[in-house]
Amino acid sequence: MQFSEVSIVTPTALYVQMLEAENAPVKKQVRITRSDIDRDEISAEMRALGRHIAKCRRKGRSVRIPAMRGSEWGQVLRTLELKRAFN
Repeated sequence: MQFSEVSIVTPTALYVQMLEAENAPVKKQVRITRSDIDRDEISAEMRALGRHIAKCRRKGRSVRIPAMRGSEWGQVLRTLELKRAFN
């Protein structure tokens, strides 16, 4: 079996084949697009964690990332984007 294109949004070919064999409809996955987070909206703790991750990455060290909510994870990722864009 060959996969021509892989995407997080589309179901896998194996999943689609399994549902077709069962005559079940394929569930659509929806991607929610959100606007960028402003620099001022990021909490100081998440900004510090983003800087820590970036510093460890530069030095080649591993980083332990704690469990977080989706909004917190978005803030950390936005901090990493800002750090990469301005440094």
